[in-house]
Amino acid sequence: MKSKLKEKSSKKTKVLKVGKKNSKKSSKDVEDSDLSDFEAEYLEELPPDVSSKIQKLIKASNDEVPRHDKDPGLEFLESDPLINLKLSQDVSGFLPENKNDGSTVDIWWKLKQLSEQRTEDDALKKIRPVYTDIGLYLSKYKSGSLPKAFKVLPKMKNWMELLELTTPQNWTPNAVSEATRLFSSNMNEANAEIFYTSVLLPAFRQDLRSKRTLNYHLYMALKKAMFKPNAWFKGILLPLVEEGCTYREAAIVGSVLKKISIPVLHASAFILRSCQCQKWFGSTSFILCILFQKKFNLPAKVIDGSIAYFYKFLTFGDSLPVIWHQSLYIFVENYKHTFKDEHKECISEILQKQRHPQITAAIESSLRRTFDDVEMYD
Repeated sequence: MKSKLKEKSSKKTKVLKVGKKNSKKSSKDVEDSDLSDFEAEYLEELPPDVSSKIQKLIKASNDEVPRHDKDPGLEFLESDPLINLKLSQDVSGFLPENKNDGSTVDIWWKLKQLSEQRTEDDALKKIRPVYTDIGLYLSKYKSGSLPKAFKVLPKMKNWMELLELTTPQNWTPNAVSEATRLFSSNMNEANAEIFYTSVLLPAFRQDLRSKRTLNYHLYMALKKAMFKPNAWFKGILLPLVEEGCTYREAAIVGSVLKKISIPVLHASAFILRSCQCQKWFGSTSFILCILFQKKFNLPAKVIDGSIAYFYKFLTFGDSLPVIWHQSLYIFVENYKHTFKDEHKECISEILQKQRHPQITAAIESSLRRTFDDVEMYD
């Protein structure tokens, strides 16, 4: 029994010693830990000397570290000059017009557009060498079918870019003829006009100047191009009249005009436009002669414009060439029945100033003749 009591007393002494040690450790830990988390009820359970020390530490920590009602990061943002920058009143251009721009559908749509653009660029990179090789083929072309990649050009949006890769200035006349047939039959008037101006007309003028005679295939190309008459007049004939052309070029184009049927409206529009040109060339009068010889039923506006065109030469100082007098004679001979009295007076004034030994007399006699002079026989 005595031995058991001794063991119990020894255990109690050990517990007391351990408790004292723990109390010392806790006092040290309290100094290092965050003392603000202790509550009043825990402080009451501690010894008075320890609780007073804890309260002093809490007070000191509160005095050293002031509390902020706001997040410290907010003060930095408020002092940032970019945040405090004052914008102008009109900021509508910086705001999105559509509120749904950031939606998932819009994002996927934009990504799809970017992917299509990339695939299109990649396709163009692959296509370009193909059309470069086609250009080499057309520079030696004589006969046969055209490449399929070339036949689909009129249906493509970027046909001009791909056409330049084929270097049309190096094509053979046979290739120009086949290409003209292809483009004139598969394109609208506007695109056909671009093709005529950029490919057919330069090939026609270059061949004629280098060889003095036009290649047969280029002549046939000029005739095939009339399939689009509006594009033909705007893309071929009008540049020749406005820029000036040689008599050889005018003669070849004139022969095409003689052999092909031309719509009246397109011919009337061209006559009126050529009469309004500021510059005059002898080739202009030559082409007008051919058009007046076709005896179109010209509108009254075109007749007035033609009279005004000839009347501009009333004060022309130099002697006019024969072709000008011939164009006036053909115009008077074929359209005198549409003249008004004022038109006849204008032409009479012109004949008094600009005279030719033979042609002027023929014009005056033609003006004197009217339908009343024609005798009708049964």
